[in-house]
Amino acid sequence: MAITIKDVAKASNVSVATVSRVLNKHSNVSDETVEKVTKVMEQLGYSPNCLGRDLRKSETKRILAIIAGTEQSFYSDVLKGMDEAAFAQGYDILIATTHDDPEHEMHLLKMLMSHSVDGAVLLGPKQEASTISKLAENHNIAICLERMDGCNVLTVSIDNIKAGKDAVNYLISKGHKRIGLISTEARSQSSIDREKGYRQALEENGIPYDDNLVFFGSYESESGTTGCKYLLDLENPPTAIFSISDMIAIGAMNYAISRGINIGKDILFFGFDNIAYSHIFVPHLSTVEQPCYLQGKLVIEKLIGNMRSDLPDKSTYLLPHSLVLRESTGD
Repeated sequence: MAITIKDVAKASNVSVATVSRVLNKHSNVSDETVEKVTKVMEQLGYSPNCLGRDLRKSETKRILAIIAGTEQSFYSDVLKGMDEAAFAQGYDILIATTHDDPEHEMHLLKMLMSHSVDGAVLLGPKQEASTISKLAENHNIAICLERMDGCNVLTVSIDNIKAGKDAVNYLISKGHKRIGLISTEARSQSSIDREKGYRQALEENGIPYDDNLVFFGSYESESGTTGCKYLLDLENPPTAIFSISDMIAIGAMNYAISRGINIGKDILFFGFDNIAYSHIFVPHLSTVEQPCYLQGKLVIEKLIGNMRSDLPDKSTYLLPHSLVLRESTGD
């Protein structure tokens, strides 16, 4: 039979209320009593029903981080920032994956409704903006790494339009006017914004946009390979290629190398995210670096602030990005 709080109280010769105060770390219990009750719990092997207690208190000290999957390596720094910021304020981060399934994402968000977690951070949301805004009226929700047009929710990201434009402007500054783009069929806001940056850079430099120079695939490196083959097989192929993720860019460079192309001279490549592979792969990949750790840290700090406020902050915070220049652009 499971040991109960009443058993602990009886063995400690104190009231059930006193044991409860010890469990909840109330200050109005003497150190001597805390030590005695704690020792009895250890001797009896008592394990408190944390979930039940948390539900009664309407606070779990847990925040849910919802990601699409574990394949995107830059998530690790974001989650590290989230975890350290949460731990500093007495919270834990729970990580769950959706595999890009909106129904699974909603299933996880229902943990907010059942009070299993105090808040949730979406990294790559799949719900409609209106759905998330509605949930945020009664629950603590934030978005990180992405932004959503028309979504009234706390958001921490970078300016992906400007980041894409900066990358393409750099390629233009090196004398390139025929620049390919490899993007994704999955219409995440970050992909769309990076495409907008590509188009803005061309427009601002008087370079006509050419549909033939744009390839849509997936986030896998194999898609970069397919996209690069398509672009290089054009009658008038590009002299530089901007990819909306590093994995795509690495797949593209792999294909170029198989064709005997001198990367950084014959053709330039620019990626996005500065994942570990970008400086392991040879030649090293020039890329856009976003402050993943700081985004994770800030979103948790702001979300916990919302949990403690009657006036939740639903602002959008855009942190600065930077260009990391390496061999794939001749640097």
